[in-house]
Amino acid sequence: LHLSETTFVLRPTSGAADHRVRIFTPDAELPFAGHPTLGTAYVLADGKDGALRLEEGVGVIPVTLREGFVQMEQPLPSFTGTTVSRRQAADALGLAVEEVRSDVPIQVGSSGLPYLFVPLANLKAVKRARWPVGLDANVYVFAMSAERSGSHVHGRMFADGVGISEDPATGSAQGPLGAYLVAHELVQSAPTTRIRSEQGFEIARPSILEIEIDRPGAAVTAVRVGGRCIPMGGGWLNV
Repeated sequence: LHLSETTFVLRPTSGAADHRVRIFTPDAELPFAGHPTLGTAYVLADGKDGALRLEEGVGVIPVTLREGFVQMEQPLPSFTGTTVSRRQAADALGLAVEEVRSDVPIQVGSSGLPYLFVPLANLKAVKRARWPVGLDANVYVFAMSAERSGSHVHGRMFADGVGISEDPATGSAQGPLGAYLVAHELVQSAPTTRIRSEQGFEIARPSILEIEIDRPGAAVTAVRVGGRCIPMGGGWLNV
């Protein structure tokens, strides 16, 4: 079907959930993924307003639906360092080392799935980036410039290790991305910081993702990611 992910909806094993969801890429099962979560909730709710609790590998994910906008609360992100240098990242992406920012770090961030976040100098560098040769990671490149008015950040995600050469929209990366932007003061922060993220433009699948980061003090206390769902097709598969 040439889909990034496919979900299967089952009876929950947790009393705190309405449904259990298993998520598969062409090559692997994932403990959590953002857009399959939002899309599955939209289908289960038949596009109507409401709230659902979906049991996934990382735990129960609360999802709300309102007027076509679907939003999930993600597990709080965590970050670790990496041995990947600017030179290594640039070489892997086919870029000049000057196109990888030196004022903020390359980091691994996760809200259930780890991503190697590589900050690039500008939108042109993001567009020039190639599939990262030799980096054994889910690689998320981004720049603080965008194609559309109102967007704050433009990104691309490469994850060939799970059968996705380039993902048009990576919801599970947006929580850590938003927390990274707030932590490194790349966006103007507030007790609740709202960030609009673009992805998928380079593969003709433009996606707009809305991020909310709650940080009333020194620590992030909640992360929400959402967007609008658009049904692309439907049918029945008899097994």
